[in-house]
Amino acid sequence: MPAARTFHVSPAAQARHVLALTAAAWSVAPASPHEVARRAPHGYVPVRAMRRLRAATASPLSPRS
Repeated sequence: MPAARTFHVSPAAQARHVLALTAAAWSVAPASPHEVARRAPHGYVPVRAMRRLRAATASPLSPRS
């Protein structure tokens, strides 16, 4: 008889685990970078957004602003 799990795993985490196992078993392509970024931990900033922010802050102000 398998040992009982004593820690709580959220339904979302269980679903991600099942999908990952299924994808590996069926040799499905990994998630796109966009999907990975969308599911990233709170506070994640995509590299493109950081580059855009740095470029905006580093450039001199335009005469119209």
